[in-house]
Parts: sequence; C-alpha cells; structure tokens
Amino acid sequence: MKRILNYTLIIIILLASCREDDDIVDEVIPPNNPEVKSDPTPYALEIPPHFNRINYPNIPIDNPMTVEGVALGKKLFFEKMLSKDNSISCGSCHAPSEAFNDRGMVKSLGVGGTQSIRNAMPLFNLAWGSVTSRRFNWHGSVTTLEEQALGPVRDPLEMQETWINVASKLQGTNEYPQLFEKAFGTNIIDSNLVVKAIAQFERTLISGDSKFDRYFLENFESIDLPGDNDLTAQEQRGFNIYVAEEKGDCFHCHGSQFQILWTTNEFINNGLDANPDSGLAWITKNPLDVGKFKTPSLRNLAFTAPYMHDGRFATLEEVVEFYNSGVNANSPNIDGRQKARNMNAQEKQDLIAFLNTLNDTSFVTNPAFRP
Repeated sequence: MKRILNYTLIIIILLASCREDDDIVDEVIPPNNPEVKSDPTPYALEIPPHFNRINYPNIPIDNPMTVEGVALGKKLFFEKMLSKDNSISCGSCHAPSEAFNDRGMVKSLGVGGTQSIRNAMPLFNLAWGSVTSRRFNWHGSVTTLEEQALGPVRDPLEMQETWINVASKLQGTNEYPQLFEKAFGTNIIDSNLVVKAIAQFERTLISGDSKFDRYFLENFESIDLPGDNDLTAQEQRGFNIYVAEEKGDCFHCHGSQFQILWTTNEFINNGLDANPDSGLAWITKNPLDVGKFKTPSLRNLAFTAPYMHDGRFATLEEVVEFYNSGVNANSPNIDGRQKARNMNAQEKQDLIAFLNTLNDTSFVTNPAFRP
C-alpha cells in the first residue's frame, strides 16, 4: 500500500508540473531503457577552404554531429508523419532544388492549404547562424536550430500536429526506433531527439561553390581550380557597384567578398513600408525593433524568388529597383544606411549580373541533400 501511495504522489507531482506551452517538457517521453549504449561515428563537416575567414561553426555540446544523427535528421526532414494528416514535411516548404526554399511560393501552405504569415527562408550555411546573430527566422523568434525545428510541427498554420502524436507515430514504425538507437543510444523517440537529428542534418547544408567562390579562391586564396573562373567585364562592374557607397552600397548589410556568408545576419528595417510589420519587435516587445527583419544571404538568389519576408518582389529587377528608388524614408526605425541609389539602367543590370555569380548550382543539385 505504501508503494502505491508513493507512485500516486509522483504522478500528481508530475501532472502539476506540466505547462501548457512547453512541448519540450510535457511532450517528451522519458526513456525507459537508459542502459542502452551506442557508439555513433563522428561527422566531419565539409567546409570550403575560404570559409576559414569566418568563425568555425557553433556545434552544441549536447548535440555533436554524427554520421548516424545526420542520416536520421535527413530522413526526418523529409518525413510527412511530422504533420497532422501525414501530408507535408519540412522538405515540402524547403525544396533542395530551390536552395531549400518554397518553389516560388509567396507564402508557404500548411496542412489543409492554410497560408503561413512569412515567405519560407532558404536553408544553407545555418551552422554559422548561431555564431553571428544568435537568432533564426525572419523575426528572430528562436536562438538555436533545435528550437527552430520545434515550431513548424505545432504551428496552426503549418503542420498542425502535436509532438506527442509525432513521437507516437514514429515510435510505431519498425524503422525509426532502430535509427534513434543507432544515433542517440535509445529506441524511445521524443521531440528533443527528433529536433536534434534535424538540426544535425541542417548544419550539413553548406553552400560555398558559386562562380564568385571559385574566383575568390583563385584571386584571394591562391588556389588553382579547373576552368575559367574569372568574372566577365559586366560582373566586375556589378561588383564595383555593389561595394560603392554612392551606388549599390550593398555591403553594409550583406558583407563584402571577405564576408563569405554574404549577410551580416543583422535585423534591420530596410524601408519597405511606412507602417511596417512588427518584425523583431514581436519577439523583443521593443518598439525600436518594429519593422526589423533578418538580413538574408545573397547567395542562390536565382533559386529563392520571391524576395523579402513577405515575398512581395517576384524578380531581382524589382528588388534592385526598390533599393534604387523605392525606399520609404518615413518608415519607423529605418536603418540609417537606406537611401536612394540613383543607378541607371545599365548599372542595375550590371549589379544583377554580379549577384548571379553567387548562385551555387552544385548545392541545389547535391544528391546528399535529396530524399
């Protein structure tokens, strides 16, 4: 009788400690086989040589990358059981062929055709995101890739599922318990392990083999590469416009040739609207952050249209013209570097020609990133 009372007391305490908004705690199934051991193989990231100019990726101590973990994360990234009706996966809105963007969609569609509130961000070079800005998503809602992977599953506009159900569905398969045991030493599946695996896979999505990357390696790193890796005269003019403060002045927010990520990862208001979306202020509750969104990378622009957090611009020509003549100077909290550029038609085309040297075809065709 005493043992029964003790068990009852433990259950009451556990129930009382549950929090309505805590999927990581109250939706995690505690392992019942803690003695299971695994010996996963360490995973070595393939980092382009010129990425030595930026910090090494920040790999969490509690989620080291392993071959087994990355393989599991890749499978889970394309697993439709993460959604309520088993109809969509992470890969449904982040297609490898589109630099893990959403195939030209202005705003992604969730279960049942519900529309999200943002344009889907492309996914690459995320291993460096936490080193620089410490925030992910357009509005900086999370600080780690693991935390970011939790959100879409339970979002009412996206996968519309609960982590309890996801874990149960995966647990009921013949394959997944074995894969989790190989990767994490337990065959009991929970939300923490699912997002850890997905984050491991996402950290392998490295894009660093564009035409400009090869030009950079030959001219700044003295590495000889096969083929013609020089910029054309138009591309060189476009680069000069990109770095000229009196013209493109793009480098202040997107970095120069030595900022390999082609973004500073800052949150800024670039003057899109007189009455902007809340942006970062939605998270910080600071009115000075209204209208601020994360500065995206300029890599792979050929694959990631439409552009901006709300997908309002369908083409690069529209984006360049906005910065050239459409910046709203009356937007609150506008970044002080936003201004009219006064580029002529030829200069705008030259700038676009340069931006297209940052497209990485090998990244969007890499079979290692396909389901």
